[in-house]
Amino acid sequence: MANEHGYAGYGAQYSRATAQVAGLAVPYLKGGYGDPLLYLHGLGGWGQWERHIYALAVTNTVYAPQLPGWRDGELPEGINAVKDYARVMAQFLDTVGVPRCVVVGHSLGGWVALHLAEDYADKVSKLVLVDCMGIDVPEAPTADLATMDEDAFAKAAFISTGEVLITGDFGTLFENVRTGPEFEKHWKGREVALKLLKGRTADPALTKGLRNIKAQTLIVWGADDTLVPQQHARVLASAIPGAKLAVIKRAGHMPMRYKPETFNRVVHDFLLGQESVIEDPEEDLIVKQ
Repeated sequence: MANEHGYAGYGAQYSRATAQVAGLAVPYLKGGYGDPLLYLHGLGGWGQWERHIYALAVTNTVYAPQLPGWRDGELPEGINAVKDYARVMAQFLDTVGVPRCVVVGHSLGGWVALHLAEDYADKVSKLVLVDCMGIDVPEAPTADLATMDEDAFAKAAFISTGEVLITGDFGTLFENVRTGPEFEKHWKGREVALKLLKGRTADPALTKGLRNIKAQTLIVWGADDTLVPQQHARVLASAIPGAKLAVIKRAGHMPMRYKPETFNRVVHDFLLGQESVIEDPEEDLIVKQ
């Protein structure tokens, strides 16, 4: 590891570092206290500590790597499929000295997390899948990223293409989705994903292996996700033994961004072994055991 620059925040020490993994430089963020947790980002990648990653660091020591190639927009040599990223992340855990951990994966990061849980089961103690890509649901396929223009992609990923009100832990703010920095990160990530997926939006073999996942699993989904429809969440919940499903109403592909309090509550409850609220029409949360 190299290039560590610690800084204080939220009562814990946070740092940036770079791990050398099989000839690849893997930059990552680390912070928090408690059992280790690997956070795998979605199409937007990362560039700073997001609120939901801060929240995870309240109960866990979080490792949040950037998948190789995401910063430059080019896939490095040896990365030809999502499964290759799972191999690199397994090696990353070895490099940073984490033999076993919680794995949280969002979107394409959830696809990587599924491969970790299936192929490197001894490394995954608990699994949280958030609006996860990768499984084969023919009646409700993942949206075809290759055919989307910027407006269609913004609507699928963010629900709205105009100005939206984002409710946060310390107030609210308006953001124009279409012209905001979050859209630019996701659009760039879409380009990397297209090079990686090569027209594939699902992996039938991965889907067949879901029943073999041994980790305690929580599936969190935005009810209005049109990029990866809610039917995927229900297939995952039915196939993974003992999995719990939490659907967040009035949220799309990024429930942690648009319903952060609800998202953080349900994930923390799962990590701490607590029960979440069961279906209340006045709540944002629907929990299916």
